[in-house]
Amino acid sequence: MAKGCLRTIVKEMPDSFNYQLINFSYYTDSTYLQVQLEQFLKKIAGKQFGPPGKQKLIYFIDDLNMPQLDPYDTQSAIALLRQHADY
Repeated sequence: MAKGCLRTIVKEMPDSFNYQLINFSYYTDSTYLQVQLEQFLKKIAGKQFGPPGKQKLIYFIDDLNMPQLDPYDTQSAIALLRQHADY
């Protein structure tokens, strides 16, 4: 249902929006998540990255609580996602 809504948004406004699906599993770690987050980003200026053109990028993350706990009893992928959202 959520994927259908995202497809509809992009179909109606292809120049304004794009989306990326990210599926979490037991083996998802922060390195994998970082690669997935950066996949559709382009360097804009200096240290700034963003979606190409004037588009807005929507991330859809499925099964958020799936990653295994690391030795520090944290989920590094979720910690990276939280840091990205806070920034």
